[in-house]
Amino acid sequence: MASQLPPFLSNQHFIHLNSTTLNMLLSPDQLMPHLITSLPIFGPSIISVQRLSYTLPSSSSSTTSSTSASTSASTSTSPSPNVLSLKICWSTDPSFPYLSVGMITEFPSNSSFLPDKHSIISLFHSLTGVPLASLDGRSLSFLRLAALSGIASYLLSLSSPTTLLIIGTSECAHLVTAHRVARPSINRIIVYHPDLSIAQDFAHELCSREPNPSSVIITYAKDLDQVIGMADIVCCAAYIATNVPIVKGKLLKAGAHLDLVGSLTYEIKECDDDALSRGGVFLDEVAMNEAGAFVNYAGTLTDLAGGKMLGRNRYDEVTVFKAVGSGKIDLWVAQFAYENSKKLSNFAVV
Repeated sequence: MASQLPPFLSNQHFIHLNSTTLNMLLSPDQLMPHLITSLPIFGPSIISVQRLSYTLPSSSSSTTSSTSASTSASTSTSPSPNVLSLKICWSTDPSFPYLSVGMITEFPSNSSFLPDKHSIISLFHSLTGVPLASLDGRSLSFLRLAALSGIASYLLSLSSPTTLLIIGTSECAHLVTAHRVARPSINRIIVYHPDLSIAQDFAHELCSREPNPSSVIITYAKDLDQVIGMADIVCCAAYIATNVPIVKGKLLKAGAHLDLVGSLTYEIKECDDDALSRGGVFLDEVAMNEAGAFVNYAGTLTDLAGGKMLGRNRYDEVTVFKAVGSGKIDLWVAQFAYENSKKLSNFAVV
């Protein structure tokens, strides 16, 4: 929980928290309790501006603008434009004096050696405007998403699940950790990805990181449809460009919890309508505006964390959680990392 900060002096140090430092500061077993406590208390006091996006010039802009009418048909299949997006939010509660600005760049034509998305979170003191920190946004987003998934799993899944199916890549390892923190009864993990080699690499990485190999069975699947019905929790975390639903609702076992955290838009279908109609659907706040598939939803994660509603009504009910990426949560995670870093003597300053 945040506490009021003292007045800032002119020599207040500005810090940068890189990926390595964030992974040290934001373990799921610390971050999840912080968020589940903060969501209902400070949620009403956080003002979040709708995500702003701007198209940026690209190296092909001049070529595109000079293309003749005879080649106009081919330009319709040109790469997506470069984009800068901003997520801005701030607290109106003086006991939580923070403001954050998330800056995300997307350059689809980057080479395979350079990621197409980059992100920085800037944190300010909301009462004085003093810059406090910059944080690696890519790492923060993975950690934030994992914490939200873990909280949703704790609030929505059955009390003693044993099998977790995760659809994703090795970048999703934090999600596995968070679900296991939320539900320590998990003793089997199944990894799936359409590219079998990616699934194999992810499973091998999880095995290599497992401190107690005898406590959990880790495997990978070649056929998703054959293993969905085995899972108590299905975590769809892969950004797979397809308009064919990845998860088929009719295959989910009774009482399963479906965690959808891989897609930002409805065009990429993480699941079909059957999955959404089988039980309660809960969202992070941004999903209501940016993932338009979820017209009929039961409530938000904030509602659940605050005890305003019950997440699961029946043992055999299928529950669904959808997260897109809330600037509010970015603010809480950045605040938590910043305050933790101030307590340590070995944080990264560059």
